[in-house]
Amino acid sequence: MPHIVIDGYNYINRIGYPGTKNMANLELQRKSLLDRLVLYKKQKPNKITVVFDAYRGYSLTRQRENYKGIDVVYTRENETADDVMIEWIRKKPSGLIVVTSDRAILDEAKSHGVAFITPIRFEELIMGIDLKEEDLEDTPKAEKKGNPRKLPKKLRKTGKVISKI
Repeated sequence: MPHIVIDGYNYINRIGYPGTKNMANLELQRKSLLDRLVLYKKQKPNKITVVFDAYRGYSLTRQRENYKGIDVVYTRENETADDVMIEWIRKKPSGLIVVTSDRAILDEAKSHGVAFITPIRFEELIMGIDLKEEDLEDTPKAEKKGNPRKLPKKLRKTGKVISKI
């Protein structure tokens, strides 16, 4: 089963939601995102974790909560959501899919062979738009060998993982 890990504030800044774009209240924006993910989770029961920077100021430990089946992680003091996501990518658990447009996280995912998708593409999936194989993002193209009519193994594997979300 895929484990979707979302960079929370990156997602909010890229997508935004009707009625929340002009709101300065981050709590309402977070709740709007989480409520939308709860609806998605009812359709596709994948494990979803959303990582947010700094939970209500200074904390010596990461704070976790469960919001209607969505795991929410708030980073500890002097730690960013990027740090947490990169740590998980390096552990490379099976079925991990990273949702972000942050270049550092995407580069780390590419180098460790972890599937990733941008917030805009994930939003399209939530809205019911199917992702095509040519839209999948993976490692840069190297010199091709083998059957030219068959996608590279890494891209086929990534496609299988992403098709489950």
